[in-house]
Amino acid sequence: MSVRKLTASLLTALAMVGAANLALAQESKLADPFEFDPDFKWFEPVYDADLQDLSAKKRASTGWFATYDRVHLYGTGPDTTEPGIDKDRLDGGWGYRYELGYMLPGENHGWLFNWTRNKVGEYHIFRQERLNRFIDPEEGPEVIQPPFGDALLPEEGNNMGYNYRFYDIVDTQNHLEYDSYELNKTWRMDPRQNGGIIEPFVGLRWMRLTDANGFMDYQSTDEIPAFSHPEFEDAEQLTVTGATTVNELIGPQFGFRFMRARERYVFSTDLRVFCGANFQSTFSQKTETLTAYDGTGQGSVVDRIIRSSSEPVYTDNEEFYIGFDVRAELGYQITRMIQIRGGVQVIDIAQGVWRGGDGSMVNGGSDDQNYLMVGLTGGISVNH
Repeated sequence: MSVRKLTASLLTALAMVGAANLALAQESKLADPFEFDPDFKWFEPVYDADLQDLSAKKRASTGWFATYDRVHLYGTGPDTTEPGIDKDRLDGGWGYRYELGYMLPGENHGWLFNWTRNKVGEYHIFRQERLNRFIDPEEGPEVIQPPFGDALLPEEGNNMGYNYRFYDIVDTQNHLEYDSYELNKTWRMDPRQNGGIIEPFVGLRWMRLTDANGFMDYQSTDEIPAFSHPEFEDAEQLTVTGATTVNELIGPQFGFRFMRARERYVFSTDLRVFCGANFQSTFSQKTETLTAYDGTGQGSVVDRIIRSSSEPVYTDNEEFYIGFDVRAELGYQITRMIQIRGGVQVIDIAQGVWRGGDGSMVNGGSDDQNYLMVGLTGGISVNH
């Protein structure tokens, strides 16, 4: 076939496709998810009679909808070789949850994006007074950054009019940051006889669990055993040893959402089951910071600061994980578009989590642990 004939055939095919699409568009108007209604009536009042006249399907979210919740989830501790740590104890944590979704008007399917973050932190902290407590503030030593998190920074403070300085000697008991991102395809089934609506969904879930395990050790020239730098007459040394372990959990999930409305109240529950591969990595290092002074009395100054770090140790691993995420909430419709709500949530990663590090510098833990979070949630929901 010649180039001229091929070009003519392509142009004819494009013209026929364009005509067919134009005819289809004239017969039915397709929903455009980016076609917003500019007349947002955020605080338009809603009355009980209005809600009673609405069917169960019309009470469900359509178009764009979004939610924001504060979460207060307790988390279990790590299973390490360090004595005195109870892996089944629940320590308090705080975070938030964002959801953004779109349900096609007139259709029974849509999309839902979820981002959840929760941070648990439990430490044993002892405040150690430093040798330079009377030194002029402008002559004080620099702040030392430990290798396992901003929450464990040494602190400086003042007391009784003097420039007292302290080290907060920290022993990590339970430090874990949890982030979860998920994208789900949702379907809306016809209402049941009792007015409840079930929305099954399948999607992809990516979770990141960052675990910190470490401790600090303080020594000065008047301590026994002998100070490691006897050539300095007035000196102190802070040793920071830590391991940071990152779990990257990626895999599919499936579940459903159930909702039932009655008057101004809306009850909902979500169940998610997930599994996949956990790509694990851990980093361990020890840092020593020596601060030497020309004395300890008032007017003394810092003579020198010597900092040294050990060679970092990196270890990788892979594990299979499985778990579930379930929550139940009760909402109250206060305006046409705004609903406040509260509830409970449980997230259980039953296996495949690494916490504590590999044990090269601190008391490490197993790379096949579980992690459980349970607690309360509360927030607001907006439906266009």
